[in-house]
Amino acid sequence: MVMIIGIMLGLTGKSWKMVMQREREKELLFRGSQIKEAIENWYNPNYSVKGLKWRGQPQALMDLKYLLNNPYVSSGTDSLKYLPQSYETKLDDKNANCTPDCARLKIYQDPMTGKEWMLIKGTRGGDGNFTINPGAPGIIGVASRSDEEPMRTDFKGTALENMAPSTVGAVLGAVTTVAPFAGVGTTPAPPVSGGLVTKMTKYSEWEFKAESPQKNDHRKISRAYHEGW
Repeated sequence: MVMIIGIMLGLTGKSWKMVMQREREKELLFRGSQIKEAIENWYNPNYSVKGLKWRGQPQALMDLKYLLNNPYVSSGTDSLKYLPQSYETKLDDKNANCTPDCARLKIYQDPMTGKEWMLIKGTRGGDGNFTINPGAPGIIGVASRSDEEPMRTDFKGTALENMAPSTVGAVLGAVTTVAPFAGVGTTPAPPVSGGLVTKMTKYSEWEFKAESPQKNDHRKISRAYHEGW
């Protein structure tokens, strides 16, 4: 009886852990996709809210908090927002699971770790394409800091199929290559398709990167949260 009860409790615990991981995974997809869409709106000179829009060309995104209130465009009490105001909810900054760098705003919080997002830096060209460049000042995407193995390992055939890691200096949406790691006895690069890793082995490889106007179909992104579950 004790053995049977122990086995059943073990299976229940494992099942509950999987349920919790699945829910956090869905939340990661939701938050990451929302931020991806907001960054694309930031760099879109035609984006407007209540008649407010960029004066001239958009500037590099220096801080995620600007997605809640663009400091470069304002009119009285109105401001140009790119994310729902609900993202401004305060969080507990004394949570032992993420101290000392807990996120104060939801926009900063990676749901897998409770910590701040890993920022993806780059530039936007005149053709609307984004190029990854860690040395650039502008933010063009976010990723989780978690190295935990995801339940879902690829998004091929979905609206999020371009979220996998691409090479530094690669143009998002263009065909690129991922070179194998040089040296004897080293492991080759992950299998790629169109310059993107096809199988992702950790959540930090889920990169929510801004894409060109030809790629960022926000209607498809909003449906992507429910694809293939």
